[in-house]
Amino acid sequence: MKKMKIIRLYRREDHENLIHLIVQLQEHIASLDPYHRQKSGSDFDAEAYVKKTLKKVQEEHGAIFVAKTDGEISGCIIGCIPEPSDADMLESYPVKEGSILELIVAEKSRGSGLGSELMKVMEEYFLKCGCKFSRVACFAPNADAHIFYKKYGYGDRNIDMLKRLK
Repeated sequence: MKKMKIIRLYRREDHENLIHLIVQLQEHIASLDPYHRQKSGSDFDAEAYVKKTLKKVQEEHGAIFVAKTDGEISGCIIGCIPEPSDADMLESYPVKEGSILELIVAEKSRGSGLGSELMKVMEEYFLKCGCKFSRVACFAPNADAHIFYKKYGYGDRNIDMLKRLK
């Protein structure tokens, strides 16, 4: 039996589900962190993180789309359209670009194509807002996400490296 999927804009009643998805993502990222610097469990304040993210989305002309599969929230994508910084203006030619802050697909919905559907919806939003590029950052140890974004047409742009000092 085919599952019924709906992707729509975030609503206030989605708040608890959004927190739950953010916690799932953070737990996954923390489990991949070889330096154990990513917070997890009770050390991670998901409520504060979501509050900060909602503020950023509002201030930077962003959007949150949630996916429901058979009536249950199964994923979300969060994006914004930040103004270029003074440093950006010095280093690069100005262009409007969207930034994907989070893409989260619930574990039981992974491999269903939902991530691709959410990416498509966000990219369409960026295009309607006049963006010429879409940017996404990926935690390096999250190899599966990196492969996904590459398949979706994203290429490496900046590489941030870290060394433990002894």
